[in-house]
Amino acid sequence: MSDSEYEYEYEYSDADECSDYPVDDSDDDDMEWDGVNDNPNPSPVILGTIKEAGIRMLPAEDVIPEMKRCLEDATEILGVPAAAVAVLLREYKWSKEILLEKFYSNSDKLEKKLGVYARCNPVPMKKSSKTCKICYDDEFPMIAMPCGHEFCTGCWKEFVDNAISEGPSCIQKTCPEANCSELMSEIEVRVAAPNSLPKFESYQLRSFVESNTLTRWCPGPGCERIACASSTSAMEQANNVAHCDLCDISFCAKCAEEPHSPANCKDLAR
Repeated sequence: MSDSEYEYEYEYSDADECSDYPVDDSDDDDMEWDGVNDNPNPSPVILGTIKEAGIRMLPAEDVIPEMKRCLEDATEILGVPAAAVAVLLREYKWSKEILLEKFYSNSDKLEKKLGVYARCNPVPMKKSSKTCKICYDDEFPMIAMPCGHEFCTGCWKEFVDNAISEGPSCIQKTCPEANCSELMSEIEVRVAAPNSLPKFESYQLRSFVESNTLTRWCPGPGCERIACASSTSAMEQANNVAHCDLCDISFCAKCAEEPHSPANCKDLAR
């Protein structure tokens, strides 16, 4: 196993496992958790690559740096691992402003609620177990989650591959240990099933695009192009029609339906 793999093998004593991090719901009334409901129209993420007015079509790989920029900015401010920040940003539609407000209101409670407490609060390592709790084999190296639950590389690979096969919901997959709420991240995917990492990251990108009011996936089957607007006004204007040069189709950049001017998207839905 490479040095990079050992970096992510968290090893804890039984007393440090995530079962000792119960979610305290006693003060839920004092703290609202659904940032989306608190602010149904969070500030959109402005893509720095979009300079000119109107709508542009970009390949998915050109939007990835923008997503990483959001992650890096929030990670630097919050001082917690990037893998945890990705989970936190997804919860609040990638709105850094809403996340910061919620995080500084009660960071421990937020981390427990969203399954990243152990990742944000590492504890001293212990000697790794030799027997996998799933297959009871002791011939494979072990991979541990930050919560302390560890399983052999073979079981981890099967777990990750099955999660990826379920589609976008894989980015919300929790630790294989029953009743553990700590979320799996790209760290575990990279170590256990590196061939599945690109797909996992694509679902992360899909979350970023679908949460941003200035971006819209091309509705063409299997198309990986994204319609991007330079501003909210560009997305709202009557001629907000995107044309995908790959699929050769035109669509409304706001709702992804066929161009429908002069009717707006709400009128079309009705």
